[in-house]
Amino acid sequence: MKFRSHCLSVLLTSILFFSLLTAAARCEESAAADYQTPLERASISFRLGLNIWEDGDRYNDLLAILDRYPGVTDELTFFTDPVHTPPPIDLFLSRISIMKDRIAQAKAHGYRSGINILCTIGHHPEALPLAIGPEYPRAITLDGRVAEGTLCMNQPIFRDRIVTIYTAMAEADPDYIWIDDDVRCGHWIDSVGNAGSCCYCDICMERINKKLGRTVTREELAGQMGDMKIRALVHECNSDSINELFALIEKTVHEVRPGLPLGFMTGERYEEGYDFARWAKTLAGPNGAPVWWRPGGGFYMQDYVSDLMSKAHDIGRQVSLLPPEVRVIQSEIENFPYAPLQKSRHITALEAAVYMAAGSTGAAFNVMTMNHEPVSYYEPLIAELAAWRPFYDKIAAQLSRKPTAGVFPMWKRTDADNPAWNSISQSMRAIADAGIPIAYRDEGSPVVLVSNGYLMGITPEETDGILSRGVYLDQAGLSVLNGAGRNELTGAEVDAEYAVDSIEQYTDDELNGEFAGIDRDQRQSFWRDRAYGFKPTNPSARVLARLVDYSGAVMAPASMVIFENSFGGRVAVSGYHPWNYFLSYPKQCQLKRLMRWLSKDRLAAWVDSFERGNLWVRVDDRGEPTALVFLNATYDAAQKPVMKIRTEAESVTVYDREGNESVVRAGETDGVYRAFELPEVGAWEMVLIQVNK
Repeated sequence: MKFRSHCLSVLLTSILFFSLLTAAARCEESAAADYQTPLERASISFRLGLNIWEDGDRYNDLLAILDRYPGVTDELTFFTDPVHTPPPIDLFLSRISIMKDRIAQAKAHGYRSGINILCTIGHHPEALPLAIGPEYPRAITLDGRVAEGTLCMNQPIFRDRIVTIYTAMAEADPDYIWIDDDVRCGHWIDSVGNAGSCCYCDICMERINKKLGRTVTREELAGQMGDMKIRALVHECNSDSINELFALIEKTVHEVRPGLPLGFMTGERYEEGYDFARWAKTLAGPNGAPVWWRPGGGFYMQDYVSDLMSKAHDIGRQVSLLPPEVRVIQSEIENFPYAPLQKSRHITALEAAVYMAAGSTGAAFNVMTMNHEPVSYYEPLIAELAAWRPFYDKIAAQLSRKPTAGVFPMWKRTDADNPAWNSISQSMRAIADAGIPIAYRDEGSPVVLVSNGYLMGITPEETDGILSRGVYLDQAGLSVLNGAGRNELTGAEVDAEYAVDSIEQYTDDELNGEFAGIDRDQRQSFWRDRAYGFKPTNPSARVLARLVDYSGAVMAPASMVIFENSFGGRVAVSGYHPWNYFLSYPKQCQLKRLMRWLSKDRLAAWVDSFERGNLWVRVDDRGEPTALVFLNATYDAAQKPVMKIRTEAESVTVYDREGNESVVRAGETDGVYRAFELPEVGAWEMVLIQVNK
């Protein structure tokens, strides 16, 4: 009786959850239409350091080079500072007076032109003797250290400075102003790289105490930051500080130049709660001026080329939180410290296209010298980018601001110490490398990837909503769900733990097909990862894998279990390297079949051939795939890559970055999916795929 009562409660909760989803979808119909509004072309900018624009001869040399490559860029953006500490105001104003002439020159050559203020509050303790004076209070860390290169943004004298320098920039007749990513937490404290967080000076502590509703000292707060509720309130306070700064910047700039676009650069922003939508609204001001965005992250050299995929997923997450009216999203392409051989021309150009596939609508290239050397050294790179420009425009026109569609790794935006973060970050990259498309925002994705960190602290209603979908779990997530009394909905419980010598072996379940009896040995003794055995808790649960040892003896009869629960949700739990090592042929095939099963055939597409390739998918407002981007993420050519697409279309058109077009007819039909065999895609090359309706 108790079980039936709980099932009824779960069912009613599910109905309520989906009713709320439907209501939310109706409320967002107008916003969804904005996401579908097409762009005409990509937005491309070059960011130029003082060493280039301050020297008139060197700047003229660059303009002459750019004139030889019409259309390579739309904009020339000028950095205000050569180092990462805020300069004295007089020095700043003298640079702006020169920059005003450089902006006019750029416009005369047909470019939009604007200013990138490098140091609003400051980045690092660099060139401190040249920095603004000690009368400007520096940020204080939670442990009482001084961030010598970073100003406290809540000091009255700092805000006076903001009015002065932003007024001067607005008066220089720029087409836009970019705020760099120094407006954040986590700056370096000293020259050896010790990192702090946001400011905890007396003024900032007053703000925090007001948010907490009680008075604590900095030392007392440091001992309480393990409490997630307190930590969340501090993060809110951090976001408030940034929002108030942006309100002041918006008012200052738009009093001089109404409607001037303001842009902001971001990266991972957990200590400020990823509060991008609020900040964008504040920067737009009461009259709705355009707001631009520059998502970034670290990929400065190509020693490990595949690291660009981590940055791509970082960018995808950042873009996912931007409102649809933010149309200019120039991903940061940075080759710091800008030696020409640090990153190949091909990879630099490819980056921009990859990040557009993940959600940006253009690129800001920060790739030229910061030294006093001839800009001619960089002409080969400019020529390469000019050759890619038509491909960028084609991608922008096809993808625009449409969100990516695929499986959604559930992540929290408010906590830098989220225990699930490493697992979910890894899962984005590993599952994407297996050819399964990733969704960076949850718009009813047919499959979600969940670990324990996301599940901790969520409501029972949210828990049941998750279990009404297709869910892929690790053992930690399973334990949290079962601990919340959801055993009858998960279909399994943890039964055993193994530190060494376990090997995953596929069962004869129909999802495994021809791979029954094949092993996946990831050598626990090398990685120290635990393996887990499960006990199915429902007769209808199916076992996809067991654990065996090196003698072939069974250690655990079940290490991967799938189950369809009373909600109609489908659950898969894996206890053996659930978030990595998917690049063998049997594992790739099993994973793709599993994601299709979990989605109930609602997954938009996947790479069906055996490739290390990434796929990004866009759908229309009915959920039908319209465009896909495939990246061959290896040094081998993908000779006949096959895409499975959920469509009735008879053909797709494939565009490569050299301007070639190929119409590919549909091959075999597999239920609601059709197979399309593409032309060869070279090593670290990508193609755009348009679904012909």
